[in-house]
Amino acid sequence: VNKVLSDVEGEEFTINSVKSGEKHRSPSPPFITSTLQQEASRRLGMTPVRTMSVAQQLYEGIDIEGHGTVGLITYMRTDSLRISEEARAAANKYIAGRFGANYLPEKPRYFKTKSGAQDAHEAIRPTSVTLTPDSVKESLTAEQYKLYKLIWERFIASLMAVCVQNTVNVNITAGDYLFKASGYSVKFDGFTVLYEEGKDED
Repeated sequence: VNKVLSDVEGEEFTINSVKSGEKHRSPSPPFITSTLQQEASRRLGMTPVRTMSVAQQLYEGIDIEGHGTVGLITYMRTDSLRISEEARAAANKYIAGRFGANYLPEKPRYFKTKSGAQDAHEAIRPTSVTLTPDSVKESLTAEQYKLYKLIWERFIASLMAVCVQNTVNVNITAGDYLFKASGYSVKFDGFTVLYEEGKDED
C-alpha cells in the first residue's frame, strides 16, 4: 500500500469511464428450519436450540389478549418453501393496504423447494398476517416477540416487489495504476422497506 501511495503522489487522477446501470434485488424466501436458525443467530444472538424452543412456543400457542390461545406460526420443522394460496392472498392484501399496490410484484413470486426436501409442511410463516408483531407484543415475552417479528417480516417481505438500485461504476487512472469505485442509490425500496436479510460478520 505504501508503495502505491508513493507512486501516485503528485500524479493526476483521471476518470476514464463512468458506467451507470440498474440492479434489481429480490427478497429472500420465507424461512425453513435451517435459515431460521441462521438468521436468529445472526440477528438475535439466539442458539439453534433456543430458537427452536421459542419457535415451538409460538407454534403451540400463546394466550393473546382478545383472541384466546393462538398458534402464531406454522410448524417450524420444515425444509419446504411452499406457501398456501390462502396465506399468499392474505399477505398480498396486507401489503397493498399498508404499502400500496406498487409494492406487490407484477407476477406472484413462487419459491422452488430443493429436490429431496419433505413437502409435508409449508414454509415457516405467521398463521395470520393480521396478527402483526406490534399487535401481539404485549402478550409475548421479549424472545417470543423478537422471533415472531423476524418470521412475520421475512414472510411478508418475501412476497413484495424487488428493490431497484441505480448503480455507478467508475474507473480512475493515476500513473500506472487503475482504481475502481462503485456505489448505488435506491430508486425504489421495494421489500427493503420492511426487511433485509442479515449478513454474517467478517
